[in-house]
Amino acid sequence: MHKYLLRIAIPAILLLIPPAVRAQAWKSKPFALSISNHATLPVLETFSALVKPPLHPGIALTYEFGWKETLKNPMFRNINTIDLGGSRVYTGKWFQNAGISYHYHQHLQQAFALTTQAGYRRYIGKFSAQVSLHAGYLHSFRFTEHMVQDAGVWKETKTTGRSHLIAGGGFGIGYDAGYNYNTRRIFIHYDYRLQYPFDVNFAEPLPWGILSVGLQFTLFKNSDGKSGPSLKQLPCPVS
Repeated sequence: MHKYLLRIAIPAILLLIPPAVRAQAWKSKPFALSISNHATLPVLETFSALVKPPLHPGIALTYEFGWKETLKNPMFRNINTIDLGGSRVYTGKWFQNAGISYHYHQHLQQAFALTTQAGYRRYIGKFSAQVSLHAGYLHSFRFTEHMVQDAGVWKETKTTGRSHLIAGGGFGIGYDAGYNYNTRRIFIHYDYRLQYPFDVNFAEPLPWGILSVGLQFTLFKNSDGKSGPSLKQLPCPVS
């Protein structure tokens, strides 16, 4: 079954990335590296479980491309401050990313995942808050023995792991210590996802709570000279 899920999930993730976006220069787009803790509990119970032992660690690397940044200006709502000499103020961003991750859950499984996440991030000065949805493919390796019966005798067999589809949503906060397009955003995210199928004898689908802490950063400065979210609005000139 895992071969069929793999053939469906990976092309689906790639198709979610618009061709025009995939063609953009990657140098000025932000990467993110994070570490995480995982808990297989109902959503409300994960909040306390994720901040105390035992820890079930994970690591993730993502690459984000933006769909659209909003330029709303509440101070001069009816005035074109750009024509009057003001600066653009980025107040939010519709975003999507693609990433790879690994996690280790003691006594249960270790797994690799390919995911894409889409959502909206609101800028509040150098601070930010966001909500998002995600989906992807997860390949797990169970720590429990896999036994088969051969001529009336149970024998342990080697497996290549199992395939799963994952989907969920989450929210987070961040602080950008960088400037312009030199992003240096420190963030904390909480995500909740479902892993399907898991095991019909235990839970199907399996719920996960994930608490992540990381850094989002760009490798190169944008060469086109555009301003980033950290710039502030200049006073509107008086005629």
